[in-house]
Amino acid sequence: MTLPNDAWGLPLTTSDEAAEAYRLGVDRMLSYSLGVDEALGRAIELDPDFALAHSQLGLFHLFRGNAKRAAELANQAHDLAAKASPREQRHAAILGAAARGKASEAPALIDEHLNDTPRDAPIVLQWLGGNFYGGGVEKRERMLDKFDSLAPAFGDDWWFMSWHAFANHEMDQLETARILVQRSLDLRRQNGQAAHAMSHVFFEEHDLTGGAGFLGDWLTDFPERAGFFRHLTWHQALFLLANGRRSDALALHDETIRPGADEHGDALGGVADAASLLWRCRLHDSVGGNGDDHPDWRAIADLAESAFPRPGTAWVDVHRALALAALGDQIGLGNLLDGLKEAADRGHTTAGTVVAPVVEALSAFGQGDYESAADGLSAVRDLLVTLGGSNAQRDVFEETLVEARLRAGQTEQAMQLLRERLDRGATARDLFRWGRAQTAKGELEEAKTAFRRAAQLWADGDPDAPEMRALQTMQEAAA
Repeated sequence: MTLPNDAWGLPLTTSDEAAEAYRLGVDRMLSYSLGVDEALGRAIELDPDFALAHSQLGLFHLFRGNAKRAAELANQAHDLAAKASPREQRHAAILGAAARGKASEAPALIDEHLNDTPRDAPIVLQWLGGNFYGGGVEKRERMLDKFDSLAPAFGDDWWFMSWHAFANHEMDQLETARILVQRSLDLRRQNGQAAHAMSHVFFEEHDLTGGAGFLGDWLTDFPERAGFFRHLTWHQALFLLANGRRSDALALHDETIRPGADEHGDALGGVADAASLLWRCRLHDSVGGNGDDHPDWRAIADLAESAFPRPGTAWVDVHRALALAALGDQIGLGNLLDGLKEAADRGHTTAGTVVAPVVEALSAFGQGDYESAADGLSAVRDLLVTLGGSNAQRDVFEETLVEARLRAGQTEQAMQLLRERLDRGATARDLFRWGRAQTAKGELEEAKTAFRRAAQLWADGDPDAPEMRALQTMQEAAA
């Protein structure tokens, strides 16, 4: 009997009909489309003994925050895989490791599996997730090395090239990244990860207008409630905010990004996307203060606590801290720090050395102690990559460091950071900060030049936005 294959030519122990439904479900998951659970559920209906369909559906529920259902499916997959091939047994064990409480077993299993079966895309994605949020200081280098090594096995594969592009842009290989992601989009236009990678390329190139235009066009054909719609909308909001269009960015927050707006989105991304966007708005609100509180801060903090009650998920913890600092919730911040100490005592590698110092620095910033905030963030700046996320996502912490230096009167330190940022590409917000630093030094001609360039880049911005009013005030003072 000849077994059907998955999309990468790997045999599946199931019927042709169930394999077809499974391929559709995996395709929808990897392209971030709707209908993943329907397709995988159909595969299980057609073959109740299909182990990998149970595994993949369990992973889907784990991403959606339904840990109980994910564990049930993972356990079923584990039992059913005994009748399948060794490759499928390992596949099921890897996908079910976190849901079954055996996450520590996954890395060794993944390495063994990919050495034998490099074209198993769902397992490559699992490797990617583990490295993305737990890969340490060298996670970006490791990611590019891994995708470079796997490229010959995948060839001209739309999904693989979208992530290979991502690995390249995180290491500033922007020309290669753009070529790969454009090829991926050419092969598969409805491809959420390729659109995501292209957004990052625009961000790294500091082409904010180009990025906003690309996403604005691409999102018109993407299902509004697909799993990645919120995060791509967050990228669009960042482009708009950086271009001075705060009201448009906040409208996207209200429609799609805020907690509860996207019922299909994952909790981890929901906390991070909403918190980092609103915190950037606070950084832009005025020269010397934080501006008004946003009504969604409490909802963000509550979502983080309900979905991740036990501190130790670093990426959530630092974004929960943004919300608590914005609220001035010292009790909540104290509880978070206590939980991080417990996590460190349990052996968490970064809870005490990186996450807690970031939380303490954000707490200080929220209280107006900008010197402590700047010193705290500066001490762990080179370790921020260990928190997880991408260059674009972690940029909020570097922006906070720059702003803390300026507000603390640490002008030379702020200028050193701004030189690095401006060398990578000029943005209106950094030119505005450069002008503020020059004003503090009494270099008014330099300040006027920076403010004029910032105003040109913000020419289409909201004239009543706090950052625009602050820019006008500073220009008048420097005149």
